Order: sequence, then C-alpha cells, then structure tokens
Amino acid sequence: MSLIGQTIGNYKVVQQIGEGGMGVVYLAEHPVIGRKVAIKLLHASFAHDPETVARFFNEARAIHLIRHHNIVEILDFGQTSDGQPYFIMEFLAGESLADRVARGPMPTAEAVAIVSQICDALQSTHDKNIVHRDLKPHNVFLVGNQTTPDVKILDFGVAKMTTGWGDATQSGGQSVKTRTGSLMGTPLYMSPEQCRGSGKLDHRTDIYSLAVILFEMISGRPPFIAEGIGELFAKHMLEPAPSLASVAPRTPAHIVNAVAVALAKNLDDRYPDMRSFRDALNSKGEPLNATQPSNLRVASQLATLSPVNPSQTAGAMPGAQSTTLSSAVSELDDGLDGLPKKSKKGLLLGALAAAAVVLVAGMAMKKSPTPPAVTPPKAVVAIPSPPPKTEPTPPPPAQVSLHFEAEPTMAHVFRKAANAEQPEDLGQVPLDLSLPKGASSVEYILRADGYKDRVVRVDSSRDRSLNLSLERVVQAEKKTKVPDKKVPPKAPRRPAIHDADGLAVPSF
Repeated sequence: MSLIGQTIGNYKVVQQIGEGGMGVVYLAEHPVIGRKVAIKLLHASFAHDPETVARFFNEARAIHLIRHHNIVEILDFGQTSDGQPYFIMEFLAGESLADRVARGPMPTAEAVAIVSQICDALQSTHDKNIVHRDLKPHNVFLVGNQTTPDVKILDFGVAKMTTGWGDATQSGGQSVKTRTGSLMGTPLYMSPEQCRGSGKLDHRTDIYSLAVILFEMISGRPPFIAEGIGELFAKHMLEPAPSLASVAPRTPAHIVNAVAVALAKNLDDRYPDMRSFRDALNSKGEPLNATQPSNLRVASQLATLSPVNPSQTAGAMPGAQSTTLSSAVSELDDGLDGLPKKSKKGLLLGALAAAAVVLVAGMAMKKSPTPPAVTPPKAVVAIPSPPPKTEPTPPPPAQVSLHFEAEPTMAHVFRKAANAEQPEDLGQVPLDLSLPKGASSVEYILRADGYKDRVVRVDSSRDRSLNLSLERVVQAEKKTKVPDKKVPPKAPRRPAIHDADGLAVPSF
C-alpha cells in the first residue's frame, strides 16, 4: 500500500524513491520548514518477525552510535500506527557509486580520494566494534561535486557488533546475532571468510570488500567474475586475485601493492586496520610487500641463511665437535627470531627432515666402495629428423563477462534482437553473461512488474558489472466523476390562440 500523502512523524510523504527486498524508502518533507528527509520503512510482511525488526532497528542504532560525517545521519525512528517500523534519515542529493562505476573506469586519484573517505568512516565504525559486512558500490552515495564528492555510507542492515555495543551497552542497547553459517553480503564483494560462512568475522572482512570496490573503480571490473555464485565463492576462497596492474597498467605501483595486500586470502596477511590501508594508498608509511604473504616471507628469510656443510662443521662452528641435529636446529632457530611461533615450528621440522636426508646420504657414501674407473664409450652423433609440420591451432575467440544486478531483485534482463519482434528474456538478476569480445553494442532491457523499463546499451569490448535501479510506476488515482447538475426543464409554451380574423389573442 502506498503511503504517499500520509504523515510519518512530522513529515509528509511525497514520493517513493527506492525499494529493496525488506524495505521501501520514501522522500518526505516537513510541512512547515520544508526540510526534506528520507524515510525507510520495513515491509509490512516482516513487521511481525522479531528477529527482522530487531535487525532493522539495529541499523539505526549502529549509525547513531558511530556518528561520522561520512555515514548517513539518522534523525528519528519509531513505528507507524499500523505497527510498521521506520527510521528517518537525512536526504542525500547525488548518485550512488554503482551509477558512477557503471559509466566506466575512474581516474586513480579520484578513486583513491573516495576510498580514503570510506576508510575514515569505517575506521570509526570499527573503533565502535561494528563491522559493516555488506560493502558494495550500491551502498556508497556521492554527494556534491562530481570530481571531489563527499561520501556517505548507507545500509548497515547486516552490520555486526563484534564485542558488544561499547558505550551503548550501558544504555540498554543489544546486538543482533546472525545464525552461524549464514551468508551476509553481496557475492561480488564478499571476503573469503564470508563465502565460507564463517561465524568469526572481524573488521578485516570490510578491508577485503573495500579493496574489491577500489579494484572495480580503477579497472572497470571486479577482480573475480563467474557464471554462478558457487564458482564465484570458490574464486574468492581459493584463487589468487589478479594484479590491478594487469587490467589497469597505468596504476601507480604503491596502489597496486596496497590493493593486493588488502585482497589477501588470509586475514593476518591483510592490513591490520582501515587507517593502514588508507595510508598505503596515499603513500604514507612503508607498505607491506604484496608479492610475499606471510608464508613466502618466511621462506625468503630461510633462503638467506647459509647452508651447513657437514665437512666444515667441526672447524666452522665454535665448540661444535658433534654432528647431532640439535646444534644445526639451534642455529636455524636463532636465525628465525621475530617470526611467528607456528611458522618457526613448521620450518624447524622441515630443517630436521632435510638434515636427516643429508646425514643418511653421507653415511651411504662412506659405506660404498669406490667404483673402478670405466672408460666411457664413444659418443654416437645422431642427426635428428625434422619435426613434422603441424598447422597452427587458431586461438579461441576472446570472451568478456557481463554481470547484471538490479533493484528490485525480481527484475529480468531482456536482450533486443535485430530481427525479432519481442526481446529475448535472458533471466532474473543477478545474471552473468559470457559474450564474444567486440566493439558492437547491444541494448538490454531491465523489466519488473510495477516498474518502468530501464534500457541500457552496452558494448562487449571489456568485462563489465552493472548495478541498476528501476523506477517504480506511480499509479494515478482515478478521478470520481461528479454528475452534472440537473437543469429543470423549461415549461412548455402554450399554443397561441387566434381570433376569427386570424390574429393572435394574448393570454394572461
């Protein structure tokens, strides 16, 4: 049921400006001072689900607790007379980051400036023990100047309080826990631990998601694209992320390195916090070496150690008259100071195994008698026959990936064909297409019941990811026809009376 024209709080609803799977957003205006706000209401079908209602108000409490200028401001929240939960937010004029990314790759400096603001906001979020868990371009809004916009982060509906509410604990706030193993987030931007359904998520999952967003902002495509969600999850969990330099060669090296570190599969190999990620993007401080995650860095330190020569052990090592493994291990252990205990333990076991192999080989050489000298046979030079001629295999045609997401999620994607009367229904969003690479463009139609069709023209020159919103059709109210007022009929004229001479006789 439309709420246009009704009053919620102190604001009169003007029009609907958005809708998702769980709620709808209206533009409203104060009737006296004229201030515009956005009102987000939970769908009536969820209004009686305690867990969903608690998560809905959890978003309002989380945003109010953070209070950062780069996060949308919550002004009030409550319930309508019908029991429908709502909260009132500041109204933002601008565009979503998803709309900006859909226009193509962004200049590196512009992208880093936007992400730096997001880092500042999320650092404040993490300082309050809150993890966003659903970072994506659609949840970032750009306000003001297009070249230097102000950032506003939206939608904390699946935010997680990792260790309680901080200051809010004393004021009666409570966190909303999700079921262990449940998936929260959007697959294109989810961290490996989110894809696994891990219940132990901390702030570093937001670092990974933000790095995916920055990768897409600079290159025009996310690091991982797949035809199905299962394959996409597998890539996030198992496949190394491509280097940003491979798809955007002009990207400065320190930004390529910073993105690679933030996209590490292992939590401990990422930046420890958003502040460190922001500083690395802006060339402050010494960045981590993205090409050597923790296990490779350990291996490189081992490679710098001098190998032990069994024949020189007695003379080279002071007091090392024995050939026991303990002496070799103790020196190796000294050379690994500063490494994690777990890494040291694994490396020491490897050193023990290697030393054992050397000792066994040495003992075998001592026991074996020296073989007699054997005159080698004369070498026979064979003229190799020319390899058979084979026809070169033509390379497979290059393919590009096209990914569609839309609000509402029930939208279908249609493709216009040149000789067909009706467009072809390709399926419901989210939808991934694999197309031959080329410069020709094709019109696609996003269509959903109750919404206006949205037509986009996309060429297949490169991989693309589109996240579009459809405009809801506003039903015009039927006007009640007012019946015309009945006009009393005129009195019939009396026929004229004539006299004998044919003259009319007046009647009174």
